[in-house]
This record gives sequence, C-alpha cells and structure tokens, in this order.
Amino acid sequence: MLAGKSTDQEIGSALAKARTATTPKDRIAALRAAFLTKDGGARADKRFVTKAIQQDNPGLYASLVDARDRFASLEGELRAMGAIDATLALLTLSDHVMQLYDEGKRRRAALDFDDLIAKTANLLATSSSAEWVLYKLDGGLDHILVDESQDTAPTQWRVIEALAQEFFSGAGAREDKRTLFAVGDEKQSIYSFQGAAPEMFATMGQRFAAMAGDARELWRQVPLDLSFRSVAPVLDAVDSVFADARRTPGLISTAPAVGATSIGHIAHRFDKAGLVEVWPVEPYEEAAQSDAFDPLGERPTRSPVMRLAERIADVIAGWLDGKERLPSEDRPIRAGDILILVRKRRPFAGPMVAALKARGIQVAGADRIRLIEQIAVQDLMALGDFLTLPEDDLALAQVLKSPFFDLDDDGLLEVARGRKGALWKALLDHAGDNAAFASAAETLKRWRAKADFTPPFEFFAAILDKEGMRKRLLTRLGPDAADAIDEFLNLALTYDDRAPPSLSGFLTWLREGAREVKRDMEHGRNEVRVMTVHGAKGLEAGIVFLPDTCTTASAGGSDASLVPLEGADRPPGSPDPWLWCVKGASQIPAVEAARQTLRLRETEERHRLLYVAMTRPRDRLYVAGFESKRGLAEGCWYNLISEGLAGRLVKVETPGGDVLRLESAQTGPVEPPKHDMLAALVPQPLPMWARTSAPKEPQLAVPLAPSSLAPYDSDAQGEPTSPSPRDCAGDEPAAPSPRTLADQSRFLRGTLTHALLEHLPQFPRETWPKAARNFVDNRGTALPKRSRDSIVRETLAILSDPAFAPIFGPDSRPEVSIVAELPRPAGRGPALRLTGQIDRLAVLDSSVLIIDYKTNRAPPPDLDGVAEAYLYQLAAYRLALSAIFEGKTVRAALLWTDGPELMEIPCSVLDAYAARLWTLDPDRLEIRET
Repeated sequence: MLAGKSTDQEIGSALAKARTATTPKDRIAALRAAFLTKDGGARADKRFVTKAIQQDNPGLYASLVDARDRFASLEGELRAMGAIDATLALLTLSDHVMQLYDEGKRRRAALDFDDLIAKTANLLATSSSAEWVLYKLDGGLDHILVDESQDTAPTQWRVIEALAQEFFSGAGAREDKRTLFAVGDEKQSIYSFQGAAPEMFATMGQRFAAMAGDARELWRQVPLDLSFRSVAPVLDAVDSVFADARRTPGLISTAPAVGATSIGHIAHRFDKAGLVEVWPVEPYEEAAQSDAFDPLGERPTRSPVMRLAERIADVIAGWLDGKERLPSEDRPIRAGDILILVRKRRPFAGPMVAALKARGIQVAGADRIRLIEQIAVQDLMALGDFLTLPEDDLALAQVLKSPFFDLDDDGLLEVARGRKGALWKALLDHAGDNAAFASAAETLKRWRAKADFTPPFEFFAAILDKEGMRKRLLTRLGPDAADAIDEFLNLALTYDDRAPPSLSGFLTWLREGAREVKRDMEHGRNEVRVMTVHGAKGLEAGIVFLPDTCTTASAGGSDASLVPLEGADRPPGSPDPWLWCVKGASQIPAVEAARQTLRLRETEERHRLLYVAMTRPRDRLYVAGFESKRGLAEGCWYNLISEGLAGRLVKVETPGGDVLRLESAQTGPVEPPKHDMLAALVPQPLPMWARTSAPKEPQLAVPLAPSSLAPYDSDAQGEPTSPSPRDCAGDEPAAPSPRTLADQSRFLRGTLTHALLEHLPQFPRETWPKAARNFVDNRGTALPKRSRDSIVRETLAILSDPAFAPIFGPDSRPEVSIVAELPRPAGRGPALRLTGQIDRLAVLDSSVLIIDYKTNRAPPPDLDGVAEAYLYQLAAYRLALSAIFEGKTVRAALLWTDGPELMEIPCSVLDAYAARLWTLDPDRLEIRET
C-alpha cells in the first residue's frame, strides 16, 4: 500500500505506525488515523482503499474492511462508555446537590411545587394509607373539573386518575350523580418544558371512557369547534395552514377518544369584518464596503429587525393618529387593541418596544424583563453605589442626571469641568452657585447619613415613597417602570430577611443573580403589549402582529446536552434513562435516534405554538418576518403560512408597500365595544386621607436588650455627661470614644469579665479559680499579667460575695427573654409593651434578683451618675417581673464590667422611675439597646 496512490499511502503509513507503536495509546491513535475520519466515523468505501488494491489483493481488502468495521464498532463502544462515565459522574454530583436542596427544604419545613404533586400522587397510589385517604376524599368529592388538561403532566394525571377511580368502582359508587369534566385542546399544548404531555389528553380520555363504560355511566365527547373569538378570515387561515397533517404534524391525535380527526372551525362572528395580511419579509443586507480613508462616506446598514420594528410602529402610529376605525365595533383603534407576539424575546422585543416609545405610543413593555437591565433599577443601584463609595464619580453623575435630580448635560459639566478631586467634592463646592446644586447636595448628604444605619428596604422604600422619588421615576420612564421598582423593593426586603442589613452587600447580591420579572400582561391599560406566544396563552386582542416567523431555533431541545433514551432497556416501572452527550457522543446511534425523536417533538410543538399565535386575534392578523444571514429557515412559520394560504390571498397596495390579504367585509350589526367600561374610566384625584400617612397609634413600647452600647453625649475623655431633664425615657450613655476604644486592654478587659460572669457559675465553685485563670491566660494574651490577675481577682470577688451569690448560684439563669404588656394603673390609655432580655435572673424563695451588665463603660462614682435610660430599663423589668412573681420582692443591680463593680439600685429609686414611665409622651418613649 505504501507504493500505491496517496490514499493507499496514507492508510499504509498509519498501519505501519500502528505496527511499530510501543504503547497502546500510540497504536490506537495510528489505527484511528487509518480507519476513521476526522469526526470519528468509519471511512467510506470510496475513501478507504483504491480499486487497484481491491482488484490486485482482494483478500487484503476484505481484511482491511473487516478491521475497519470492527475498530469503528469498538470506537463507538468506547464513546458510549465515555458518555456513560460522564453521565454517572453528573448523576453523582446532581444527587449531592439534590440532597443539599432537600435538606434545606426539610430545615425550613418547605415543599416546592413538584413536591406537592409527587407526594400527593404517591399518597394516593403507593402509601399504606392510600385506601383510607381515597375513602375520606370520596366522601367529600362530587365533581372533578380539569381545566387546560392538554397541559397536564403525567404525574398530575396520576392524581386525577386516583381520585376518579372512586367515582366508578367499588364502595366509591354512590347514588348521587357525580361528574368528571375535562376540557382541553391538544392543539394548544405548548408547555412541554414544564412536563406537559399532549398525548396524555387522548390516552386519559380513552381510560376515563372505559371506566365510565364499566360502571355503566354516561360518557360524552364534545368537540369544541365553535369559536366565539375570531372572525371568519382568521379562522379560515388557521384551517388552511393546518389542513395537511403531514405538513404540520403535532396538532391532531390519532386517538378516537379526542373526537377530532381534522382541524375545522366555525366562526360565531361570521358576519364581522376582519382580515389576515401577509407582509414581505425584511431581507438581510450585507454591510456595504466603504473606503477606510473616507469614514464620512460610510453608509450604515440597518438590520432587518430594526426595519421591521419601525415599519410596525409606523403603521400603528398611523392608525392612532388617523383615528382608523375597527369596523366590527365601529370605533377608533386604541393602543390597547394591539398585541405583538414573538417566539423569543430576542432579538425583536427590545427594538419593537423602543420603536413604539420613540413615536410616543403607549406600550406596556415586554412580558418578562431582566431586573438589573431596567433603567429605574440602574438609577437606584447607581444611587446605592454612590452612597457606599462617594468617590465613584460615574455613579454620582448617573444619579445627578437621573429623575432624582434632573440635571442636564450643561449642569453636570458646570460641576465637573476643571474639578480637582472627586465629583462629590465639586458638587459641594458648587452648592452655592444655584438652587439645583444646593438641593442635590443637601439631599445626598441626608441620604448618606441614613444609608449607613438603615436596612436597604427601609432606605429605598423611604426615598421612593416618602420623598417622592417613585413619582419622579414613573413620570420620566413611564408606568411600565413600576413593576421593576416594586420587584427591586421585594428583593431588598428578601435580602434584609436573609442577611445582615448592608447596602453594599445588597447591591453585590443583586448583581450576582440574573433575576427576571414576569409581568402581568392581562389587558387592563390602554397600551400596546409585546410578549411571547407562551405568555399570551389564554389572552386575546383585536389586532395581532406576528413578526418573528422566519427562524425555527429554540432553546435546548434536540441540541441539549442531556437527552432521554426512550425505549432503552431498564428495570420495569423505572423512567427512561438520560445521557450526557459529551464530545463525540453525537455519533452514538442511540443518541442520534433520541435526538431525531426530540427534533420531531420540537417541530410538533412549534406547530402547536403557531396555532396558539394565530388564534389570539379577534379581528386582524398581520404576518411579517425578518431574515437572518442564512435566510428563511426550513419549516419556519412564514413559509407554513404562505404555503397554506397560497391561492387565497389577494395583492393589495398600501403606503408601506404591496401586501397579500385575505379579507371579509362587515355584513352584520356592530358589536358593543368590548372595552367600553375601560374607555369610560376617568382617573380621579386621590382623597386627602389616601395621600397622608396613617396616624401613629399611641403606645408605650420599651424595646430592651442586654449589654447596651447605644450612643450618648460624652466629654472629651468619652465619659457620660450629666443627663438633662426631658420628657422621655432618657438617652443611654455611649460606648467610650474611638481613642479610648483603641486601647485594646480596656476593651478586652470588659469582654473577658463579661464572659467569666456568664460562664463560671456553670462550673463547681472549687474549680472557679483554675478555670478563670486558664480562660484569661488563653484569651487575654494581649494584657499584662498584672491586668489578668486583676480580672480574675475582681471577678471571683463578685461571684463570691454572699450578698449577690444567689444571682450566680444554681437557681440563676443567664440571658432570660421577657415579653410583657402591662396595663396602666389608671385603667385608661395605652399599655406598656415590654420586650427585652435580662442578662441574669435568679428566682429565690422570697425574692427575685435582676442583674444587668454594662460593658466597656466606667462606673459612675455614685447613684446620681447612673444614666436615666438604665433606671427606666430596670424599672420596666421590675414592673414586669413583679406582675409575674406576685408576692416576691424584686431587686435589681447594675454590674459594671469595667472595674468590675456591682451597684444595687434602691427599690425606692426604681419605684419612682416606674411611676414616671406612665407620664412619658408615647411618641417619644424609646429605650434603645443593642
């Protein structure tokens, strides 16, 4: 072979390499080059051995062919094993993910939608208590109604079948007349990605018919071929397009139980005017080559998507401006009459919405939006970016030009031009130049002060609703921005519930997730709707455009990486196995057969989707399209419609060019306007009570928590100043100043003391010195030995003090939560609502002892130096515990860990502050603790 032609030489050389190869890997590579093509398939006979070799050495030729076929078979088995190994690895990973997911649901005691269906089906079919459950349900069920049954998944049918069996068999049969009613149209089954199986509609119809026959019950099949929605031209077009099931398979079941064997509609509105119009496809145009040295001579080429979107927008604008009438109702066409349907949102939905907005036409926007791509959300996120990092000049510039402040380019340039430093500093410097700059600067300073201490939801809700920023956004961006703003706030609330409140954390979390919002497109406003056919299921409109008709590609489907191997060998009762199609797996015969089945099902569902689209209009259907670089796809909607209506359309000249039309005139009476009530609605101004906040209900609410660290007025050394008399619960002293807190020994000393007081009482008294010494030496290495000794000595002195030993004894408990509502002594007025946590509580035979820790504060020299907030706090605790422990004396003390020092508050002082609690202004009462 090495002496033969080039093909023989190539194969001979590869075989020679295989013969001399020293490793299995090299030998396999050489044989692969000899017997297989580059894509892994066996060499065709014409490209294998030349005729000269075949004639001169027939035995050699036969051996080579046999070797080639056997090697190709082994190569196929190797690919299959590789795909199986990859699939098993994927299943292992997926199983671990599902275990984590299931554990998460169990922790939250939650079920997802699939759980609700699967667990119900298992309960009714395989559970040991299934018969009892069915018996109890049977006693309360008289009617079963299955709506949209063509979209019912097999597992859901199992639930329905289990319930229906009791209607017709055994003890479930009753004298009362009971009914099973299922309504559906398998021609409209378009949700296979959600598990819908249109063939189940016919299968279950047959099964229920047999059950009714066995029980000698009446069973009726009622074909629904009378349409109350569409006019005759639209229905005639539908019937013509889908007349040949070989050309458009997937709509009609072969099962007789369904009742329909062909597609035919009867128009209830047969005497109303209507039309079907087919526009020429917008062709794809290559960009014209231009001279690189003549940039001004370049002529940009508009894409067919843009040309078609602008043509549709121009036609709609002409209707609305020219008051074109809808003959069936004899009224002008409104924007709300128009529905534009697409197969996929991209690439057409965005340009279509933009073209309508550019002409001032009210448009509801897309039915599904990516949240962070919405301008309103981007403005809110830019505001958050600036508030967390004032040096972000781009974020501040976006905020200033947003509807929040409405600065134009000239105003922004006036601030930014020639600045030295950040844009924020430049804005502050120019605040005195005009009122707009001053207002923006003051507002942003106020928002910056709030952003650091307010959770994201509270912050954004306040500026949007209380400060009127929502109104400004909607005024500029239109009402369709409301959905994006609402979802933004919903996510902010969700984030606040799941994570510590943080503006920067919320913005990062928002950007990391590709969140989409499904908008409610039910007809409620006078706006053009742009949505997918899937989203339009169940909706209707007077006028429908189908512009996205020239492609057949869909997400996933036959090109997906995971494919089901239907009909493969498997244990009885188990589902079809799935295979991960890694590189090279496409040539496995089972995979190719599976993908061929998926392609057929894709085609069938694409036909059903076209049926749904063509049956949405009441009066007019406009069919258009735009070419891609590859032209019209084979089997696309445009070709199906054009071929199905061939010979029935009439060429008509229009201002936009020649079109093909199927039309009928108005021969019957005019219908009353379908949306007359909507048109008659006139917006009314909100009453005054709806524009003001509800008055705050008077109440005494005292939120308390242990180890308070709230801010207060302090002197230069960080010590609390003397509290001034006021008609409120008093402010609590702050923690020491930053300079004081920078002294780690001071802070660490208080922390260690607090920990010893909390945990040492749990150990036997004789182990306290050793345990305290070990703990402080371990955790307090930053402190000198003298300080560590002092902490141990002073803490043990407090714990060993006979006067307060019961507080730390076996009958005491740390961190006791308390919730109480105490009525007023006079009997009238708001009650005192108390929520808090007592640091330590001891309940003895005749008394109750309260101790409250104060960490990282110097103890006052005497009782007069104790802040009022502490005294109100202990008085409130004492009131609540006195009501709980009647007949016992309730005592209270403050434990200053910076010392440490224990200070008991006399009962007379607590009685006085308890009496003053009822005299406070409810709107100002707030004891804040952290």
